[in-house]
Amino acid sequence: MPSAIIWDVSPELFAKGLLKLRWYNLLFATGVLGGIPIWYRMFAQAGKPREAADQIKGYIVISVMVGARLGHVIFYEWSYYKDHLLEIFLPVVFSPTFKITGFSGLASHGAGMGIVLAVFLYAKRIKISLSPPRIYFKNRRSPGEFMWILDHLSVLFPLGATLIRIGNFMNSEIIGKPTGGNYGIIFVRELHEALCTKYDTTIQNLTIGKPSTDHRIATKTNYQPIELTIDFKKEMTDEMKVKKFLEKTLKNDLIQESYFNSSPKIYEAYGTPLSYTLEKQNGGYQARIHTWGIPRHPAQLYESLSYFLLFLMLLLWWYKRGQAIAPGRIFGTLILAAACIRFLYEFYKENQVEFEDTMWLNMGQLLSLPWAIAGLFFILRPRAKVASKQNPVT
Repeated sequence: MPSAIIWDVSPELFAKGLLKLRWYNLLFATGVLGGIPIWYRMFAQAGKPREAADQIKGYIVISVMVGARLGHVIFYEWSYYKDHLLEIFLPVVFSPTFKITGFSGLASHGAGMGIVLAVFLYAKRIKISLSPPRIYFKNRRSPGEFMWILDHLSVLFPLGATLIRIGNFMNSEIIGKPTGGNYGIIFVRELHEALCTKYDTTIQNLTIGKPSTDHRIATKTNYQPIELTIDFKKEMTDEMKVKKFLEKTLKNDLIQESYFNSSPKIYEAYGTPLSYTLEKQNGGYQARIHTWGIPRHPAQLYESLSYFLLFLMLLLWWYKRGQAIAPGRIFGTLILAAACIRFLYEFYKENQVEFEDTMWLNMGQLLSLPWAIAGLFFILRPRAKVASKQNPVT
């Protein structure tokens, strides 16, 4: 029979002091670097100079970061960030205590808007003058340049989206809804970190995994047995004190997670004694707590696979047809397909913020609708009309 996977992987690949490397950052960078050789090939095939490819690359990297961040802030958490403006572009939080968090909270819709704006600024060569204060166009590029760049960027965008969603999976974020069966992913990293942080003076080590063969508990419908193994600090020498911690304090935390978390990762039955064993090991106490995990859809991986297939399709289309494809067709296909992918998989995800719980369609789905309409426009508009406006790119 299929069995759920317990996911308790640290989002940090490497950490030493203030120096930290997160899986998400590595995958994001891989997405950018992986697309560069293809990007240069596109420019070479079109007879465009490598310098132009380098120049627009700088626009895109900045626009993706700024657009994705502002998209998340404005569409999802403006109620918080309007009172914490410095935290929008700083990798820290100032309340309730100062903490270095790294950059998190990015929205793909914002990234898409940022890319379109960046390409527009690049193609129109918009300049800003402070003396005298004015915004003006300088040596605007050919009319076809804007659409040519968007089309070719559209081939690469799904590759980045593929790796970003894998990064979300490594972060145990944007989790899916319960599968309602014994298959899926049990995301326990958040619980793991919360317990270790809250009880850092009590818990020496915590691992969460499948129950050992000699400590199995009955399977409940829609849940899977899991086991929390706690090694206590050497200072915890009083057995009664350890038992009180398990039966009162830890039991209450597991109940809180099960009944008062909007997206619970485990299920601990209310009104029943905590199921555990306690024994001495290496001069300290070790407890094995038996409870149940909630298998959820790995929606991040569903979406990642779909984006990867879209990347392969667009890459093959461009490779076979190249400059023969009508301007705007690839861009339209991308934004329509990406909007449909996002709209569909949102049904398998937990809402990212609480206000979405009262909405018929969540924010991700609502933001996908304009992109889908725009995609249809670029796909269906007559080729002849497009071609008449298209000048050779330089």
